[in-house]
Amino acid sequence: MRSSAEFVEILENYLKDKKISRRQFCAIVDIPNSTISSWKSKNVLPSIELVAKVAKFMNVSLDWLVYGEQFDNANEQNTLENPCSRKSILYRIEIVLRQNNQDYDYDIESLHQKYLSDIVDYEILANWVCGKANLPENVLPEIAKKLKVSLQWLLTKDEYHQENFDAFIYGLAKSYSGLLKGYDCLEKEDQKFIDNYIASKLELRQLKREKELNKQ
Repeated sequence: MRSSAEFVEILENYLKDKKISRRQFCAIVDIPNSTISSWKSKNVLPSIELVAKVAKFMNVSLDWLVYGEQFDNANEQNTLENPCSRKSILYRIEIVLRQNNQDYDYDIESLHQKYLSDIVDYEILANWVCGKANLPENVLPEIAKKLKVSLQWLLTKDEYHQENFDAFIYGLAKSYSGLLKGYDCLEKEDQKFIDNYIASKLELRQLKREKELNKQ
């Protein structure tokens, strides 16, 4: 757990970066002006209710603010080289924003505020990327929808090609998922027998169709 001095230092650095005075902060969260000094001098953390107010004000999670906890392996795996990392996801969001809107003079924060602020505050997204905040489950799906990209691509960079999608086959797969799972459990020789049987049936069906067409 962070000490009261660490807690105050984090808050003061945040206020300094945002150019917000202590007095302004205290007025916003509705606490006495002397409160922050007392946290540090008396070496006590504020109540959980007040900590929650501070976390919300800073757009960070309670776990990070109080315990310094980040998501697993944040520093090791959160790189642009890892396509599934949070940094990579934010990078893809930035790319699509620039491609879709051609606002080359805007930085990513300005682009976000202009096109995605109705979904999530940019500071929350930035804090999520570096492990300081959590995102509601609906945020990334809504961003993908707004950017007109697949959620799969946004999260993993895996390409999805619409022309490779067969709605009829997909419908059959959903309807007969139990059979598909059963097929997957068969020995290879049994699978080969079924494959050959289906192939012969499809060939016979095609011959029948061609015969019917010739009659017409």
